[in-house]
Amino acid sequence: MPYLRCTDPDECGWEGFERSQLAVGSPCPRCEGDTEVVTDYDEPASASASVTIPPSRPGLAFPRERARQVLKTYNLGNPPIPVHAIARHEGFGVCDSSSLGALRGRLIDERIEVAAGDSWAVKRFTVAHELGHHFLGSTHESAPHVESEANAFAGELLVPGHLLHAALTRTNSQRELAEIFAVSQSVLRIAAETHRELKRLTR
Repeated sequence: MPYLRCTDPDECGWEGFERSQLAVGSPCPRCEGDTEVVTDYDEPASASASVTIPPSRPGLAFPRERARQVLKTYNLGNPPIPVHAIARHEGFGVCDSSSLGALRGRLIDERIEVAAGDSWAVKRFTVAHELGHHFLGSTHESAPHVESEANAFAGELLVPGHLLHAALTRTNSQRELAEIFAVSQSVLRIAAETHRELKRLTR
């Protein structure tokens, strides 16, 4: 029974037992990054089914898959993804707010508030992020990982991998792709890195 650890302890920190040797070399279940086999731990004398496997934190693969399910449900196949329309269909009103302080947005009852001074691209990500909390059934600060999960959901909702791959057949320009998906260039770069397309981007 191998004990694996994510190779990015600062950003992720996942580690835990896996039931099969086939798991060796598989992506991290939390961030989908690389993993390594840990040998400097005290393994029980018999790695049997009675061994208690430490609970791992939820991975980022699930929120991305949840975002793809939402896209499929709404039959959305072309960018930019209409996140405000999705929010309305889910029963949320979206409104600007000047009283969020350091927050970019928040989900309160049946409305999503976004920072009034933000750009349209940032507001779109904020709405997608709050929809992430809605579809994942999480709330702000309910657990350490929920914000990264909502961000992963938002990134995949706004820049789905299959649409990014298709768009890259037409242009490699980071600026043009950001305009196509109506997101900031930083969101576009994160999506490209997530889907292993970062090297294809040009300025």
